[in-house]
Amino acid sequence: MAKFSAAEKKRLDRLYPILAKDNNNLLDAVSPEFVRALPYFSFGKTLFEAMGDYFEKDFARLSFTFQSKYLGMSPWECPAAFAMVPYIEHSTGIFHVEGGLSEISEAMAKVIGEEGGEVRYGAKVKKLLVEEKKVIGVEMENGEKILADEVIVNADFSYFADKLVEEGILKKYAPEKLAKKKYSCSIFMLYLGVDKKYDLKHHTISFAKEYRKNVDDIFSGRLTENDFSFYVRDASQTDLTLAPAGKSALYVLVPVPNNRAGIDWEKKKTEIRQQVLNLMKEKLEMKDIEEHIEVEKIITPADWESDFNVYAGAVFNLSHHLDQMLWFRPHNKFEELEHCYLVGGGTHPGSGLPTIYMSGRIAADLILKK
Repeated sequence: MAKFSAAEKKRLDRLYPILAKDNNNLLDAVSPEFVRALPYFSFGKTLFEAMGDYFEKDFARLSFTFQSKYLGMSPWECPAAFAMVPYIEHSTGIFHVEGGLSEISEAMAKVIGEEGGEVRYGAKVKKLLVEEKKVIGVEMENGEKILADEVIVNADFSYFADKLVEEGILKKYAPEKLAKKKYSCSIFMLYLGVDKKYDLKHHTISFAKEYRKNVDDIFSGRLTENDFSFYVRDASQTDLTLAPAGKSALYVLVPVPNNRAGIDWEKKKTEIRQQVLNLMKEKLEMKDIEEHIEVEKIITPADWESDFNVYAGAVFNLSHHLDQMLWFRPHNKFEELEHCYLVGGGTHPGSGLPTIYMSGRIAADLILKK
């Protein structure tokens, strides 16, 4: 563990400055800062292989590679550079926002209001207004046109490029090229409000008995039958605002193939739901879970695409292979359109909440600098 911590701290110290700056200038690749960071990318090595430098047993390696799911990738494909992610969790801990993560967005909206800005809810954007490769504003679905000096896009990147820009404008990210990109897995979500407390931690991760097969299935477009990996968050163990006294708010996440697999989720979702509950009964000793469910909500990969505008239901966006990272990822100052900036998991530095917030700071800095 000491070797892991020391080595991954060095990796983080070298790579963080690269991730924290914008990805617009390829010349940065010859900067002294980047040259010093190069060895820490561990090119050609996977996350699982990197953990072999620290841990002999496979289970120990797996315990330090499940974070590849944050990137929607298999630990046998995820670049070794991301070994710094489990180091960050072990060195600084994991934080919970009282009231849920939406409280961060609510606080941001409050600041916008205090600064004279306006947040419109339930107002759908139909398309960007583009003149000679310059974005001049947006057109709403109700026909209203809102002009702007700069436009910041917070939509899922591939959805934005495919649906919010008129056909023929984009070349690098034209629909046929988007279709050839590599995408993350999706997730099957089960939200449960139950009328009792269970002996759970805030975070519980259950690995499939045949974990490698389960992971291979996900990225081959197959559903693993019966035994698969899943994650249960019982934040109401920590945060008393999330459920009434004596009750629990559970969130169950199952990594599954994205919609390129062609799975009919309307037909499959009841079956998968039952499999999830069966595994919770078996592995977490929640034998009576079905008797105590008061409210529930299911979100399938199909729902992510239809209801939340996530391209192919790939909730972790473009995959994080090295050929889709840094300058090879859509730029924060979008390279195909002027006055257009990108934030979110589909741009630099990538998916995961801390890096998504970082993309917002990078975009804001670029606009301020301009």
